[in-house]
Amino acid sequence: MDLAAALDRAPTGERPRFDLAAGALVGGRCANCRATAWPARAVCHRCGGADVRLGAFARTGTLVSCTRVMVPRPGLDSPYMLGQVRLDDGPVVFGQILGLDDPEAVPCPVAVQVGEARYWFTPHAGACMSRPPGGRIETRISSDEMGN
Repeated sequence: MDLAAALDRAPTGERPRFDLAAGALVGGRCANCRATAWPARAVCHRCGGADVRLGAFARTGTLVSCTRVMVPRPGLDSPYMLGQVRLDDGPVVFGQILGLDDPEAVPCPVAVQVGEARYWFTPHAGACMSRPPGGRIETRISSDEMGN
């Protein structure tokens, strides 16, 4: 694996993460194996290739897991929701979920919202329904989707 090409890439903190005009997250897609990552990496996490291309991901995805957090953080009053969203054409991304009151309502279609220095996810109107009592839905996330 030749990593010399990756040495000329900007450090992770300097790579774009948002496309404000498109309202989308910007990440990397490997030209060799098509693996995706957000934020973009200099080297593909799956195949080790250095031909990782930047691009905007879909503005929609599926909430696959979430939790209600009861501990406040700077800028976040409790309770608030955090979750994992599998973008329709990209990786699984962790972020805040706004407008979802029931953590049992997964999987659930969501939209990506992008602001100046942050992003979040909102459920599609009326699309996130609670499961029936005792109902169970399993969603598995591969290590490739998690960037491991």
